Formats: sequence, structure tokens, C-alpha cells
Amino acid sequence: MNRSILSPLTALFSLTDEQAMWRVQMHDDSEAFARLVRRWEGPIQRLCTRMTGDSHRGEDLAQEAFTRVFTHRKAYQTRGKFSTFLWRVAMNLCYDELRKTNRRSEISLHRDDEDPPDDLDTLAVDDAAPDA
Repeated sequence: MNRSILSPLTALFSLTDEQAMWRVQMHDDSEAFARLVRRWEGPIQRLCTRMTGDSHRGEDLAQEAFTRVFTHRKAYQTRGKFSTFLWRVAMNLCYDELRKTNRRSEISLHRDDEDPPDDLDTLAVDDAAPDA
């Protein structure tokens, strides 16, 4: 087998996560990024699924985390661990999703063309109710 082909591949697989991310940062190395995705895809999907309680949403958020890591690859500081950087991106996405979900659950039950009752209307209705 041709050793000249195997040598770069062997070197790529022996890189630490931090070295692979450095290659992504400096050289836009798609193979190095693919290696990071393969290594961390499962743990990040499990984190997002656990935080959201939805496996499909967890998968979407994990994909979004990797997209953001690649998009913001220049912000990664090589003195830090890649796993910490990725984990923080994923957790922030999950927190954002949970905030959105909570906001959606607080939507008013009144129709859009109807003004919600103010506190005085609510009190007047409560006072008019017969005592049991």
C-alpha cells in the first residue's frame, strides 16, 4: 500500500481535538472538522436531547451547534479545550430553545381580535359570582 497516502490520514486521526480545531481555524480543514463532528456528535445530541426532552429537537440543536462552531471557528481560543467550547455553544442553544418554548407556552388564550380583560374586569366578574 502506498505510504504517501496513509501518512496524512494517520496524522489526521492522531490529532487531539484542539489540534484538529486549530487546523479548522487556520486552514479551513474540512477533514479535521469532520473528525470533530464524528467524535462529538453523539455526546452533543444526548446533551441537547436531555435538556430539551425531545430527541428530534436535540438532533437539530446538535447540528446547529456544529454549524455555529464552524461559523465562529475564529473565535475559538486554542489555549482552551475544544470540548468546553463546543459544550458551551450547545448548552447556550438549548437554553435559548427552552426560553423560546417557555415564551410560547405563555401566549394569551384570547383571540387576536379581542382585547384581553384588564384586572378591573376580572375583579368585577369575581365579585359578581355568587358565594357557594
